[in-house]
Amino acid sequence: MKALIALFLTSFLCLGCNQESSSDNSPQNASGAVQLVTSATSYIHKQDYHAALSDMEAAVKLAPQNTEYRFLYCMLKERTGEPSDEAKACYAEVAESLLSDPDLPCEKNMNCVIAELMAESELAETHMQQFLSLPAAEPESEMRRYVLEGFDRNAYLRTILP
Repeated sequence: MKALIALFLTSFLCLGCNQESSSDNSPQNASGAVQLVTSATSYIHKQDYHAALSDMEAAVKLAPQNTEYRFLYCMLKERTGEPSDEAKACYAEVAESLLSDPDLPCEKNMNCVIAELMAESELAETHMQQFLSLPAAEPESEMRRYVLEGFDRNAYLRTILP
């Protein structure tokens, strides 16, 4: 089960890595952001979170609408010592952005649920329970429960960024 969770968490870090979601949609910005995220991921594997944060900050500037990049940026900020209240505000911005998608409500989007949990939003528990009640194949349902039930934001952060 731990291998399944590790695979899920690793894939989460790269969600959107190939998306072109920069503010001006230029291929150079999208390509540059992807290269920066790739570099940041390499630093994360080496546990050099300050270098990863620097790359993610630059990637977010090139692709400010990419919520996956911004979520990882928030996590790196917190992991490198950002005060808890400021980190929670960063996660809240990510959740707000994800909430604005009318085609994918938060209660059906695991990324949104986790962002809300990390932000300790008032709706986080409700959205988490709604998400957990959605039909899913047994392996996915088990993974969802493992990640979300009894969610501990610090444990989650330390799992993604040990």
